[in-house]
Amino acid sequence: MQDRLNTTRQNLFFEHLSPGIGVGFPVPKDWLPITSFPLLIIVGMAGVGKSTITKALVKEGLDFTLLPNRRILTERVIIAPMLKMQEKLMQPHCRIKRLTYTRLYREYFPGGMGHILASLHINPQQVTSMLVFDSLRGENEVRYAAKVLKNAKFVMLTAPNTVRLERLLKRHDSFDRIANQELDDLMQIIPEVLTNFASLGVPEASAYFTPEEQQEILELVKKRVVTCVELRDKLKIFVEESQNYDSVPTKQILEAMDTSDRSLIIDTIASPQESAKAIICQLCKYNDIKTNK
Repeated sequence: MQDRLNTTRQNLFFEHLSPGIGVGFPVPKDWLPITSFPLLIIVGMAGVGKSTITKALVKEGLDFTLLPNRRILTERVIIAPMLKMQEKLMQPHCRIKRLTYTRLYREYFPGGMGHILASLHINPQQVTSMLVFDSLRGENEVRYAAKVLKNAKFVMLTAPNTVRLERLLKRHDSFDRIANQELDDLMQIIPEVLTNFASLGVPEASAYFTPEEQQEILELVKKRVVTCVELRDKLKIFVEESQNYDSVPTKQILEAMDTSDRSLIIDTIASPQESAKAIICQLCKYNDIKTNK
């Protein structure tokens, strides 16, 4: 299968992903590899506030071009070619199922999304500002990007697990849907008798929260703030991502970078505006960046 996957990659006809940004072959005349451009890569798991910080950067006046996001690149560069290559595979409508495809891609291209990001080409006539990508996750993606994308700067966003889960529960993103195979069983659960995450069918989630935090989260169901199904779905997404992309070694890679100007780690408990200002300040130290202020 590896040979077929490599062939699919090589024969991926050039596709315009957004104005001045594309992937595939042959590369249009005068387009340049992304390695030729200044690039800010935002690193972080679901719920750390990547989209919020990106919007704050705009408000703070940073002049940048936002690259097609992780969802788009996964759909166009990973899932679509695999569906063509393997007739048995089906279009995933479950967020957790999508991770099966990204894991398969990573088996052949260890850099994962970092590998895809590094394969993009840019039209310098259309794109004249710093590039921003939202986002990379996990040790393998960051390690690959740090090695290949020499002009890239990294900002890792972090947040306590309880905050990440709370944000996932509040954002009501249709992308977060998962297959509800146990829906009937969940509908029969009486919220008042919930005692642990195992009652929701997600016992592994207990490893990421203290007993006290677990009870506080379950209180959201008992108080009818969220439903059993909503909490179960978000816990499954939280666990699956945490298992696929360990944030601890990812952070260690960024902290160990040879030059301190390449990485910045921000706890997003601070206001988005303060986080954006810290990012812009870091960029201003080492780059001739443009702002709209």
